[in-house]
Amino acid sequence: MIMKRYILIAIFLMTALPVLAQNRDYPSPDGKYCLTYNVTDKQYYMHDNRMDYTYCITCDDVDDSFEDVIEPVWRVDSRYVYLSGMYDIWQIDITRAIAPLKIDKRKKGSPVKYFLVYDGGTLSRSATIYMTTVNTLTGESGYATFFQKGYAYRYKNYKEKPSPCLNSY
Repeated sequence: MIMKRYILIAIFLMTALPVLAQNRDYPSPDGKYCLTYNVTDKQYYMHDNRMDYTYCITCDDVDDSFEDVIEPVWRVDSRYVYLSGMYDIWQIDITRAIAPLKIDKRKKGSPVKYFLVYDGGTLSRSATIYMTTVNTLTGESGYATFFQKGYAYRYKNYKEKPSPCLNSY
């Protein structure tokens, strides 16, 4: 009886693992694009639905590795998508007119990790992006914000969680 349970549990786990390891899709707000996380090579791919064309948006210009733990966030106009890498947060211009921008100020080799904090939905064009920081050596945590207007942007680090009222630009 006990052996049958273990066999049934093993069969269930073996059939559930492929379901857990599937690619994940994130459609753009306007439906023109679909972002897909590929679990095999751990990269993000963009599919242009109008032209039926797929290209990798994190393979060449992004010096980071990705896990599909924190969901990407689209900007409301579908021009940018924000991705959390293993250490940094990236702003990707899906038209590829502008190179990917690392929106945190982590220096290469630093033990600080940045995580995107967003509760779902899309970002407005003038939204402030909130991030949490964790130092993997000391365990210290903090906060950061990023705000972009056109090609100019502002970035700030905080020890305490910033108030949304402080970031009205």
